Amino acid sequence: MMEGFGEIMTLEETAKYLKIGKSTLYKMAREGKIPAVKIA
Repeated sequence: MMEGFGEIMTLEETAKYLKIGKSTLYKMAREGKIPAVKIA
C-alpha cells in the first residue's frame, strides 16, 4: 500500500532530524518543498 514511499517519519521525528520547528515543517509541506502524506 505504501509502495513508492521511502522511510516514513512522523512530524516530530522529521522536525528533530532537520532541526526546525514543527510550524516550519508544516509550511514547507504546504508549499510543496518537501514530500508529505497524511496517514489517518
